[in-house]
Parts: sequence; structure tokens; C-alpha cells
Amino acid sequence: MSGVIADVTVRAAARAKALGAQEALETLRQELEQVPRLGVLLSAPHQDGVEVRKTRIEPREGVPGLAVAYVYTPAPPPPTVAIVAVTPDDGVASE
Repeated sequence: MSGVIADVTVRAAARAKALGAQEALETLRQELEQVPRLGVLLSAPHQDGVEVRKTRIEPREGVPGLAVAYVYTPAPPPPTVAIVAVTPDDGVASE
């Protein structure tokens, strides 16, 4: 999918900076512009099509694994993605 605009909130950007993950988050932001429905759906889509989703950035040298929450909004055009939260991810699946 193209034509999607993805951005990072000020709070998520600050958290990524504190974790040394700005580059990894920017790579994810660019990927979300191409594939805005990565990861898992956290709740049923809203009636207007808005989805809250979560994906993961794998650990890299000097950067922990990260859980990244974002909101996908298909309308009004153009579709948008807002990365709203970045948190360290211990890699343990919740049950």
C-alpha cells in the first residue's frame, strides 16, 4: 500500500531517543508507510476503521527489543499511522 503517511508522536520519539533507538524507529516508520498493518491488532477495529496495533523491533547492538504501539486511521484520505508508544520488550509472550 502506498500513499500512507506515518509519523511519530513527540512522546514516542523522546522515548526512542532515551533508549538509543531513533534509527530503528525511523526504519519502522518508513516500513509502516508501505505496510500500515504490521504486527497484531490490539482491539477490534472501530466502526470508522481505526485500528490500534502493536509490533516489535528486534534487539540490536546497544538497543533492546522494543514494543511499538501505533494507531492506523484509514479515513479521511490519506490513510495515516501515528506511532504513539515505544517501550522495552522482554520478548516474553503474554498469556
